[in-house]
Amino acid sequence: MVLGTAGLALLFAPSELGRIAAHTDSAAASTASLQLWAAALLGLGATNWIGRGLTLGGIYGRALVTGNVVHWTVGTLIGVRAALDRPSSALLWVGAALYGVFALSFYWLLRRHPLPASSGAP
Repeated sequence: MVLGTAGLALLFAPSELGRIAAHTDSAAASTASLQLWAAALLGLGATNWIGRGLTLGGIYGRALVTGNVVHWTVGTLIGVRAALDRPSSALLWVGAALYGVFALSFYWLLRRHPLPASSGAP
C-alpha cells in the first residue's frame, strides 16, 4: 500500500516532488527518471499486493521477499549516501532509517522458517 501510494504520487506529480526533495527551484532529477522510479514502486507494490496471502519465509515466497530485500536495501544505501551529503537534513535521515527498518524486516523474513498454519481451519 505504501509503495503504491508513493508510486502514484511520483507518477502524477514528479516535478513538484522533485523540487521538494531537492530543496531548490529546479528538480535534482528529471521528470522521466522520477516517473520511471514510480513505475518500479508501482510494480513492486502490485507484486506485494498479489502475494499478500502467501506463506512467506524460508523457501516459501522467496522471490517476493528477495525482491523486497533488494529494493529496501538499495534504497537504504542511497538514502544514507544522500543524508551524508546533507547531514543537516533530518528528513533524509528519517527516510534512510525507515528504509533500513523495512530492509531488516524483509531480511529477517527471508531467513526465518515460516510459521505453522493455524489448526483452527475448517
